[in-house]
Amino acid sequence: MEPMMPLSETPPMVLTPARVSQPQSEAPASVTVIDRNLIEASGARELYEVLKLVPGMSAVKVDGNVPTVSYHATQARDVRRMLVLLDGRSQYQPGLARVNWNDMPVDIQDVERIEVTRGPAAAAYGANAFAAVINIITRDPRDVSRNSVYLAGGNNAIRDGRAAAAGQTEDMAWRASVARRSDDGYDEPFEGSKLPDAKRIETLNSEWLWTASEKNSFGVQLGGSMSRLERVQDSGIQDLGEYQRDPVQNGERAFLQMEWQHVFSQTHQLKLTAYGQYNNEVTDFRVCYLDPASGQTGPGGGLFFSSELRDLYLENNGDLNATLGAAFADPDVVARYNALLAAGSDFCTTNEFDVQEERYDLELQDTLQINDRLRLVSGLNVRQDRAESQTYLSGTQDNLSYRAFGNLSAEVVRNVLLNLGGYWEHDEISETNFSPRAGLNWRFLPGHSVRYVYSEAIRTPDIYEERALTNIEAMDLSQPFASNTQGLLGWSPAYFFATQSSPGSQVPEEIRSWELGYFGQFRMLDLDVRYFQETLSNLLSGPINFVEFDPANDGKVTHQGSEAQLTWRPSVNHLFRATGAHIHTDTNIKTETRMAARDSASALWSWQMAERWGFSTAYYLFNDYNENTFERVDAQIRFRHQLAGSEVEWKAVVQHALNKAPLVFEENLYAEDRMWLGMSVRF
Repeated sequence: MEPMMPLSETPPMVLTPARVSQPQSEAPASVTVIDRNLIEASGARELYEVLKLVPGMSAVKVDGNVPTVSYHATQARDVRRMLVLLDGRSQYQPGLARVNWNDMPVDIQDVERIEVTRGPAAAAYGANAFAAVINIITRDPRDVSRNSVYLAGGNNAIRDGRAAAAGQTEDMAWRASVARRSDDGYDEPFEGSKLPDAKRIETLNSEWLWTASEKNSFGVQLGGSMSRLERVQDSGIQDLGEYQRDPVQNGERAFLQMEWQHVFSQTHQLKLTAYGQYNNEVTDFRVCYLDPASGQTGPGGGLFFSSELRDLYLENNGDLNATLGAAFADPDVVARYNALLAAGSDFCTTNEFDVQEERYDLELQDTLQINDRLRLVSGLNVRQDRAESQTYLSGTQDNLSYRAFGNLSAEVVRNVLLNLGGYWEHDEISETNFSPRAGLNWRFLPGHSVRYVYSEAIRTPDIYEERALTNIEAMDLSQPFASNTQGLLGWSPAYFFATQSSPGSQVPEEIRSWELGYFGQFRMLDLDVRYFQETLSNLLSGPINFVEFDPANDGKVTHQGSEAQLTWRPSVNHLFRATGAHIHTDTNIKTETRMAARDSASALWSWQMAERWGFSTAYYLFNDYNENTFERVDAQIRFRHQLAGSEVEWKAVVQHALNKAPLVFEENLYAEDRMWLGMSVRF
């Protein structure tokens, strides 16, 4: 653990709110910064965990091994209202509107800094920068001077490892790392059986920088990830059949990013960024389906994949219960059922949920300091999104978008700063939209300022919400169904009888927000406090799965509350960080309250006890998630020494749940504390 630095007399700088480096006291938003010291002091294994240090942020595993991260959270499993950037690349996936934290192609040890803009930021980043923006910034190769190896192991089958290398010349620098982490997920038996939710994640992250001249620099980033997640059996499928093989989700991701920066002068810079990224995710499982008449496995289970039951389902306007209730009164369905019974063997098939997503993005950003009181950041962007899925879309869908943005900062009178921003965009799904923001910052004393910010933002419907056409194919059929699919099921290939299609009439979700905040910098302490009100409308709150599909824009949510964060460094060896939030949430849709914790808090203390020894501890409270309280305390001790010219560091981490309550849903329960021991060698 590096010795902690004393708090500087100069204001801390932030990059994210207005796309340009500026003092935090002048930013048109509330900002939380989690630097390398805080990341290491937290003891976190996974990147999402450090976001518990952000006031108002929820960061928990709701579906076993799948993290859910959301600012001013509402729905538990369907979090789509926040933008996550990784070195400027949007991690918001276009096909199914989600951020997959497991497959993010970066290890926590590659991260230098995380900036969280708390509040809508679509004026700077466009649609889907809805409730907040998390900007993850990896380590600069010029700041990495040594190679390293890291190994960790603990209970719950925790097995982590990482190897990293770096190099520099006079005008070039590079770094690269490969990492792997795995564990067994939640381990408490639920209703008499252990839930399958183990996971294995492998990542590659690399960067190369070249300073070609005083005015030109180039950068290339390349990486990806592979994941294997055990998933819990779906209760809806359990009602229809018996699992022969549990669901397993396999994912792979790759990206390439290139950037050119040109400095015209000290007051004028230009940046051109291009990237492409690819994501492929497949969850497959095998089921022997139940005969709808007898309730036992048998050939009659094939009725669920017959063309006649699909026709009846469509005749009943997609009403699942009405279809099944009328099935044996329909002569065509009865004839198909009798033909299936003659097959004489169980109907078993492999099903899968698949999605492939591609994104190609090109952006030009210009930063101009017009004079001492006026600065403009502006730019243009074009993006191509593509999603391919047999399960969700029955094919391939594209969405091309064009964008223009600008953020103007003007000191209208001495110590009063006006920030005006806007983002115009047009895409093939939601057509044309504009997101504005206005902020006023008044520095009434040196190191102390108040701000008022008003902003609007949208979340555009994703490709699935707008163009869904679901079809679950019967694959790898058992005999005799595999060799005579057309004859026994009425079509080939055969699909599950229930299908969903989108009406294609959704409009963007909207948020209007205002906040009144204070930022104060004292000699050893930073304090940020805000009061806010947010009104969310046109929300797509209904279910959009294979059984229920209700993408109506009828959800409404209002948030009202206050947040505070404090950073205190009483000496070079001590760091204390505390956050708190109190939020009132009202909604017309009950599911929008499952992750809406009224009260939440965190506290972290880090102490460099001696040159070789360091200690840190953290406390987290969220009251409540779906009427369940989350309360946990973590502790970490670190020891560093020299060995044969290398630096060796040992760390031991314990995560102890104080109330042993499940997380959001009853099945998410840890049976014991998490603990692991790690060792790193830098050489």
